[in-house]
Amino acid sequence: MLKKVSLILIAAGALILSSSCTVNKPAEQVRTITVSGTGIVTIPADQLSVRFIVRTSEWNVNLARTKNAEITTKVIEKIKEAGVASDDITTDDYRITQDNSNSYPGKYTVVNYVQVLIRNIEKAGDVIDSAVANGANGLTSFSYSAKENPNSLREARTLAVQNAQDAASLIAGASGCKIADVIDIQEGYNPSSYSRSTNGAMLKSVGNSYSTPIEAGNVEITSTVTITYSLTN
Repeated sequence: MLKKVSLILIAAGALILSSSCTVNKPAEQVRTITVSGTGIVTIPADQLSVRFIVRTSEWNVNLARTKNAEITTKVIEKIKEAGVASDDITTDDYRITQDNSNSYPGKYTVVNYVQVLIRNIEKAGDVIDSAVANGANGLTSFSYSAKENPNSLREARTLAVQNAQDAASLIAGASGCKIADVIDIQEGYNPSSYSRSTNGAMLKSVGNSYSTPIEAGNVEITSTVTITYSLTN
């Protein structure tokens, strides 16, 4: 009887040892490489966003406000007459401040910031001239852009993926491996635009001898991707 029990214990121990070896066997780890790629396509700018300033100063705050409202209304009307749609004109900011830089309270200043999107860049000079001639006395920024172009975006994405794949192949090859399947891919997209700040430059009307020339140049559509590949020998 004792011998029989001993044989059962030995068999059970062997089964446990075998089971333990099977459960604890480590899984084969997938080797990967993660790289980034960038694709850039250059296209002509065809839109311009401009931020106009209408600034008025008076000793009486209500007078400053009223004067500013009158001038701003006229500026917006003339911008529309120059070919800008109402939906493309926005009051971006509005401020009332008092000059306290001296030992006594100074004048009140009212500033109205008018953001204008000019969809036909050929009209940009006329829009600026109309705004300035009718009371806009500051301009804070230019932002050039291009209308959405599916073909250009597709090209930028293709270039970004190719750039990433080339980088992955080079690095993997140098380490004695080859890239295999794509495990993960993420994209970042930058719209086609760039800005120029004018630091709140003041503007003055100089008559109608010349129209303001606007040369926009080109903008870039940029796509960036981050791709993880599996590796094989």
